[in-house]
Formats: sequence, structure tokens, C-alpha cells
Amino acid sequence: MNETRPFTHWGGIMNRRALRASIVVTAAALSMTGCAAADQASSVASSRTTTAADVEATSQTTATAATHDQTQVVTTGVTTTRQTPGVTTTQAAMNGSGHGLCFDLNSRLAKDSIESLGNDSNGGQWRISGASNNPLSGGCGLDWLKVDGSGFNDATYTSRVLLFHGGEFVGTVEPHEYSYTSIAGSTLDSVTVKYRWLRASDPFCCPQGGPTMVTASVSNGAVVRQGQFPPAT
Repeated sequence: MNETRPFTHWGGIMNRRALRASIVVTAAALSMTGCAAADQASSVASSRTTTAADVEATSQTTATAATHDQTQVVTTGVTTTRQTPGVTTTQAAMNGSGHGLCFDLNSRLAKDSIESLGNDSNGGQWRISGASNNPLSGGCGLDWLKVDGSGFNDATYTSRVLLFHGGEFVGTVEPHEYSYTSIAGSTLDSVTVKYRWLRASDPFCCPQGGPTMVTASVSNGAVVRQGQFPPAT
């Protein structure tokens, strides 16, 4: 019986050591599990923080881009249109204008107005010989266009002076065509036309009749004429 006690005592010591080792291992495992969980939570939090920052940065970038580009911003049901900084918005050009002028002699308005005259008194076509050159930048008023007929192949060719106001053809200065017609001067609101005519003994080159002057303007859409036209022949 005395021979078995040392073995039993040693076995007890071994059991206690094994128990302690098991406790240590278990504690270490729990500690590692806790660290891993903490690392995972930190990773998730970091991911969430990064995502929020990215969203905020993206929103700021979008807002900045919207400031520099023409866009529509919808806020609480109200639509606001922003225009690109530095861009000047201009109104639509007036009918008949072009090349920086209130009236462009190459415009469709000019062409249609000339065609409305028909032919000259000797069957010729009307050809443009001059026009006003009022710049759009200075404001627009009364514009004019002078045309000469091709029906008389000499110095007695006839002319018409067409008037334009507010982008429309409003009439002619003279009631009918005259020879030896020229522009004496014009302002933003009027044009003055000079007329001469042949006397009985005058050669075609050198009319001695006149001159007379007629100044035309527009009031309430109607042509107003002041002056004297050549005498009837």
C-alpha cells in the first residue's frame, strides 16, 4: 500500500498542471477572439467612415461642377437654372439684321422687300446701290436701302429708297421712282434724299433741275415725309 502513494500523488500533481495549462490556453483563445472581434469592428467602423467621407467629397465635387456648368438644381420642388459664369446672354437678333448691323442688305428682308417693288418702269431689275450701316451696338432706329433700275441703260436710270423700322419694311421715301436720286444724309431716325431732274435742253449727264430734298422718318409705324419732290413731267 505504501508503494502506490507516490504514484497517486504524482498523478494529482500532473492533473493540476494539465488543468492550469488548459485554463491558460482557454484564456489565450478568448483573448485572441476578443482581439479579432475588436479588429473586425474597427475595420467596419473605418470602412463606414471612409464611405461617408467619400460621399461628402463626391457631393462637394458635384456641387462645384454644377457651379461652373449650366445646370438645373432642384430643391424642395423649386427649379433654379444657373448659367455658366462669364457667358453673356443676348436677345434674339432683330429681323433683317446681320454682320453687326441693324439692317443687312444681304438679308432675306432686303430681298423680299426689293421683290415687292416689281420691275422698274422700263422692265428692268432693281439692283442695290447703297444702304444704311447703323451698328447694333449703337441701337436701331430707321434704316434705308437704295436700289437702281437696270431698265434704262443710260444716266436716266431710276431709283427707289426703301425704309425699314423695327425689323420690317415700312415703305419707300418717294411715291414712285425718280431719276437722279441720291442720299444727302441720314441719322438714326431719318434719311434725307436729294433729287435732280432734266430741263428741256439738259444732256443726260448733267441735270440742272433742282435739287430738292425730302427727309423721311417713321412715326407710329407710318412714313412721314418733309420736303419737296421733283415736279411732275
